[in-house]
Amino acid sequence: MNGMEITFALLMGFSLAATCGMRAFLPLLIISIGAKTGFITLSSGFDWMMAWPVIIVFGTAAVLEILGDKIPAVDHVLDAGGTIVRPIAGAIAASSLIQGLDPLLTLVIGIIIGATIAGIVQAIKGTIRGLSTAVTGGVANPVISFAEDGTTALTGVLGLAVPYITAVAIIAGLFYFGKIVVSKFRKRKLSSEPAPCEAGN
Repeated sequence: MNGMEITFALLMGFSLAATCGMRAFLPLLIISIGAKTGFITLSSGFDWMMAWPVIIVFGTAAVLEILGDKIPAVDHVLDAGGTIVRPIAGAIAASSLIQGLDPLLTLVIGIIIGATIAGIVQAIKGTIRGLSTAVTGGVANPVISFAEDGTTALTGVLGLAVPYITAVAIIAGLFYFGKIVVSKFRKRKLSSEPAPCEAGN
């Protein structure tokens, strides 16, 4: 593979790993179906993702995760477990798509890129959910959840088809939502700080 092809594969891995930060199993299902239909080629050692039993497991897990995220309390449990599951899913997603490199190097890069970006997205997602719960009492959480479902599915498909554009959009989105999260925390910190004492008191 030439440099452009390797870059293409790296950006695919980055894009799909990022979507794992919102939903752990839907991106893996998209990768498996993409490989099964011949749309993409998996990295060496990841042919197991094309097996029908694996596709069925990913599909079932994706449906359960999506449905569970709409149920109060269950969504909090999923988010708590997601701090571990989603970075692992991100590492698998990235490693399965990075080609043209030594298998061990592919695995190492996939773990570093995949787990990191999935963890960052998971952290931002969790913070936004927390803010939503604080502001709306959790009423807006199902709406946010549906938006996450659609974003995950769309970004996952586009990440395989046009990873250059998708990766840029993901980075822009991370900066945007990251600024919102930082701004909210700064406002909370300032509002929680005691007012300075008046001079002379």
